[in-house]
Amino acid sequence: MPELYEINFIDHLLESLSEGARAAVIVPQSTFTGKTKCEQNLKTKILKNHTLEGVITLNKNTFYGVGVNPCVGIFTAGVPHRKGKEAKFINFENDGFVVSKYIGLIDDGSAKDKKKHLLDVWNNRIEAAIKFCVKATVEDTDEWLHSFYYFNDEIPSDADFEKTIADYLSFEMSMILQGRGYLFGLGDKPAKDELESSSNTDGDADHV
Repeated sequence: MPELYEINFIDHLLESLSEGARAAVIVPQSTFTGKTKCEQNLKTKILKNHTLEGVITLNKNTFYGVGVNPCVGIFTAGVPHRKGKEAKFINFENDGFVVSKYIGLIDDGSAKDKKKHLLDVWNNRIEAAIKFCVKATVEDTDEWLHSFYYFNDEIPSDADFEKTIADYLSFEMSMILQGRGYLFGLGDKPAKDELESSSNTDGDADHV
């Protein structure tokens, strides 16, 4: 009896549909990574008999409180995934919904526009930056997720560079103020017995 992986459910669903029917399934992102031999074989079978149209990575808090990182897989049943066919991999984690304590997910005011943008990209009405949507051919050995196909080819701006330097300088200053300047070659690293002595002193101070 096959193990009840989500990918097994997807295969069973697609085999139950008429040729050309579309299916959208909400599953954990781990479903499309192919961790085991069984899952890998099922991914091979799916591409042999059906078409992967794309996968949309969802807001990690979509099922707030459950602790699952979800995504939506879209397939066309009964039509083999032809060689050279590009699938869409979309990062829709920023969907316009944020967590409100004691309430759950609430619209931050941008959800409607972001949903429209998603549909426009999916239906090829507009092009999107690859950080939002990657179009790629797929293999059964791939992880069918945006994070697998995405390569950040954006050149950092001057502002990005300045922020990185500022963050580093803030960290260095913090370490110096805590007496850890030796991490940056400022002074000698304290000997082990000095560190133990300092630790014991701190411990004694707690009991004063």
